[in-house]
Amino acid sequence: MNTRRLNLHAPRDTRGFTLLELLVVVSILVMIFGVAIASFNSFNRRSRLQQAALNFKSALRFAQTRAISAEKPSGGCTTFVGMRVAFPGAGSYTIDHECTEGTVGTVETTTLPSGITFVSIPTAFTFQTLPRLTTLVSDQTIRMTNTVETYAIRIATNGDITDMGFQ
Repeated sequence: MNTRRLNLHAPRDTRGFTLLELLVVVSILVMIFGVAIASFNSFNRRSRLQQAALNFKSALRFAQTRAISAEKPSGGCTTFVGMRVAFPGAGSYTIDHECTEGTVGTVETTTLPSGITFVSIPTAFTFQTLPRLTTLVSDQTIRMTNTVETYAIRIATNGDITDMGFQ
């Protein structure tokens, strides 16, 4: 009679993965994707703030150029003073023509993207035609936030616009 002994230490069939191995791999992948998504959301939030600040800076430069070129509105303006930048709330700003009669013509209101606001409502000012200064008494730093990061732009009394970046 032929008796075989069972070899308990013989290699088992290695054609597949065990449930434990699959769970470990899936868990590692879930952690990697979780970190990647969190990093992307942070990058996206930061980029939106930077883009909103750069758009605001561009609008300031455009208003300054219009003031220097003395682009007077079509009617209702005796003497053109400059381009006024005002802040009706924490999430918007307006740019309009300022004349000796007050603000005249079309008011351009811009709303900041969702979730982005000014840290505190800045003081309104005017880019003047002559002597090409602003009506600011002292330099003003305008800060925008997305509740996590802050981005700043400085307006000097002489009209210089400086990008201060993230703070």
